[in-house]
Amino acid sequence: MSYQVALSFEDGVTRFITCGDDQTVADASYRQRINIPLDCRDGACGTCKAFCESGTYDGGDYIADALSPDEAAAGYVLPCSMKPRSDLVLRIASTSAVAKTRAATFTGTLTELDRLSPTTVAVTVETPQRDQLAFLPGQYVNVTVPGTGQSRSYSFSNAPDDERLTFLVKLTPGGVMSDYLTDRAAVGDELTFTGPNGSFFLRDTDQPLLLLAGGTGLAPILSILRALRASGSTRPAHLLYGATTDDDVVELDTLRELARQLPRLTWDYCVADPGSSAPNKGFVTSLIGDEHLHGGDVEVYLCGPPPMVEAVRKHFADLGVQPAGFHYEKFASSSASSSASSNASAASDPAGVTTAEAAAAEVVEAEVEPAEPETRPAAQAVTSPGDRVEPEPVPDPEPATPALAVGEGRDLAGRPVFPTADIRPPRGGSRTDPAAESAALRAVAGQVIWSGDGKGDGTGGRGLDPGDTPHATGTARAIAGQEMLPPLDGLAPLTAPPAAPPTTDSATRRPRFVSPGRFDGKVVVVTGAAQGIGEHTARRIAAEGGTLVLADRSDLVTELTDELTREGTETTAVTADLETWDGARKVVEAALTRFGRIDVLINNVGGAIWFKPFTEFTQAEIQAEINRSLMTTLWCCRAALPSMVERGGGVVVNVSSAATRGVHRIPYSAAKGGINAITASLAFEYADAGIRVVATAPGGTEAPPRRVSRGGSALETEQERAWFQAHIDQTIGSSLLKRYGTLDEQAAAITFLASDEASYITGTVLPVAGGDLG
Repeated sequence: MSYQVALSFEDGVTRFITCGDDQTVADASYRQRINIPLDCRDGACGTCKAFCESGTYDGGDYIADALSPDEAAAGYVLPCSMKPRSDLVLRIASTSAVAKTRAATFTGTLTELDRLSPTTVAVTVETPQRDQLAFLPGQYVNVTVPGTGQSRSYSFSNAPDDERLTFLVKLTPGGVMSDYLTDRAAVGDELTFTGPNGSFFLRDTDQPLLLLAGGTGLAPILSILRALRASGSTRPAHLLYGATTDDDVVELDTLRELARQLPRLTWDYCVADPGSSAPNKGFVTSLIGDEHLHGGDVEVYLCGPPPMVEAVRKHFADLGVQPAGFHYEKFASSSASSSASSNASAASDPAGVTTAEAAAAEVVEAEVEPAEPETRPAAQAVTSPGDRVEPEPVPDPEPATPALAVGEGRDLAGRPVFPTADIRPPRGGSRTDPAAESAALRAVAGQVIWSGDGKGDGTGGRGLDPGDTPHATGTARAIAGQEMLPPLDGLAPLTAPPAAPPTTDSATRRPRFVSPGRFDGKVVVVTGAAQGIGEHTARRIAAEGGTLVLADRSDLVTELTDELTREGTETTAVTADLETWDGARKVVEAALTRFGRIDVLINNVGGAIWFKPFTEFTQAEIQAEINRSLMTTLWCCRAALPSMVERGGGVVVNVSSAATRGVHRIPYSAAKGGINAITASLAFEYADAGIRVVATAPGGTEAPPRRVSRGGSALETEQERAWFQAHIDQTIGSSLLKRYGTLDEQAAAITFLASDEASYITGTVLPVAGGDLG
């Protein structure tokens, strides 16, 4: 059985992976190209230590040096040892950049614009990539404002499983999103957004909930409530919603409906304006009663402008109440560049600010909140320097004593490193028996360090005592195929080294060279992907984090797609005849529909069909060679370039050939010469659009027998075999290295040119032919 695991990174990016119940989270993460911190896979070092926000799991085997019993009881886990028993949310102690991953980009269509009040608009978006967009209730995405190149951050107000995406936007004159929505927006507009982001999301605990929302900070709270409704939750919840004027009050009917559907939900609202017609006038802090605090056994979720957040924190400090969980997110006006904004965070954090700061927050709350035009957690970078809101430090709670006290939280970048010990129930992990630790095998990446059970006989027992000769491994150690430690030369292996792998199709599938993370976040189209160079190129891009659209006329491409998908790569197969315009357009449309863009196009379809003197070719055979090895690239470039131009960038890698100089395949040589001309000319024509066009020119390449023939003759006659052998002899003779290349060597050159490492290379044809320049 498989479960969904959300990996929440320190920079707010959340990535979702699928993990089987017989698989460790670390293995699943690496297989899906997310490199969480890891030094071993044996529960020995503690490098991968993470905090489990929610879910149940088997903690696996580990030693107390890596994870102490107290840490395990508090909810800390080792992804290298743990296996899921439900969906999980893990807080990873690193940034997404360290893990060589990033938030995904989606495209959608604006389907509804609903003016809820003079100051607030509800926006509805539908995306064909909905099945790929997973988020936690409370998180947000960065939406690119059409026509500006700038982005703004908005929290989802819909539940994670809802088909349509909804957001609340506060309108303010001068805001780039506000101007777009009021002046230019129309149903049918295309929107691009990136995410999910944010550490403000609903935790799976049993404590009652106190939900506090200010202004359009209501959006993530609505998402939380809708998620509770969808799950059939029976947790007691009380919502307090504050606004500045009556014009800012929205979604009251929605709240009434949710209260009917969630029998344990109560709610109230207030308006700061003394002239309001609302039943409650003032701030949300005035509506917090003892009955809502449950003696501190309550989870607080707070989203609003910084003064409101600080006022609530002060209120809890004045009451002497430390909630079991205190999760908050601050946002600030994107147009008020001179106003202060605090870092967004989602922390289990005891309330505590200085009296002067909190008093100021109470005084200015009514003034600052309506100035919030667009919900942006302040941790989000603003793309326009003129809009930048500099972060204002938020004082941490002062400790009662210099030492770490039991029950006292500690924050790092607004997030608890050691949560309150008495608010986290023991998790469902196995516990290491301290009495057995002296006999436990000590190993890092499978290399024996220490055991201590008195058996140094090398018979597979626990290992070594002081003075015994250490064993070490002479083989590399890898996780999901990625080498972690190189072989230790000169040391005897614990076991006999494995025999050389047989030269089988399965052995040829594994890329020999891999640069992890090189294609993270890239959508790559590979044509001719079912076999040979195209298949190997696709495998390498998958191993380096790319999202793939694999095209071929053969249904074999679906086998490769299914395999890569099982291994965690987001992959789509398209069967199409790329010798036609309709086929090329079908591939491009499938890529744009599924992923919204094409970052890299690799034109790999081609290959000589017949091998014989030029005068032996018929008219139909010449046309077939041109269609196969020239027109496929021409059609695909024509189909893909418009979307690249619109996005302002992209890479086209054409696979040409060193056979532009050769014998017994003249029509093929002419076609590949045309590929070289296409490459040079397109590079000139589209450089100003930010598009690179490059090519490789493979020489003779060893490959397994083709599972689908190109359709040429079967070399049945002695003359046909002689003509073919002359082509082989010429190919090897023209190579300075006097050999054929490998599929890995060809894929290495293609992926290099396709990557950002080659960002200063365009219009170039790179020979990969052992010195034959073609």
